[in-house]
Amino acid sequence: MKTDEAVLRQGPTEWNAYVRGRKAEGVRADLRDASLSGADLSGADLSHADLRGAVLTGSYMMSADLRGADLDGADLSEAYLIRADLANSRLVGAVLEGADLSGADLTGARLDPSFARSQVISDILTIWPD
Repeated sequence: MKTDEAVLRQGPTEWNAYVRGRKAEGVRADLRDASLSGADLSGADLSHADLRGAVLTGSYMMSADLRGADLDGADLSEAYLIRADLANSRLVGAVLEGADLSGADLTGARLDPSFARSQVISDILTIWPD
């Protein structure tokens, strides 16, 4: 049986087809501690995925769906999260230094108390949590 990480490494098209079936079965993607540095995850459906402790440094996650994902302790430094949907995601303890959040939606996201917007790239289209 393929692991979720192995399928995701095949790219967003294969992943999205795979995850549709998993969601229909009521199974949440398990990507805890996955090593995905530099991976192209643009447009990937990672909504409600468990990405705790995942290493996503320098990954390409443009327009990725991360709604409700658990990214606690994940390393997203230098990741490209341009136009990513991070609404209601958990980012407590996540490393975001140098991440590009231009146009990203963080509505309802839970950020680490030490998070500073100055450590990321953002623009006027970035939607920050209240």
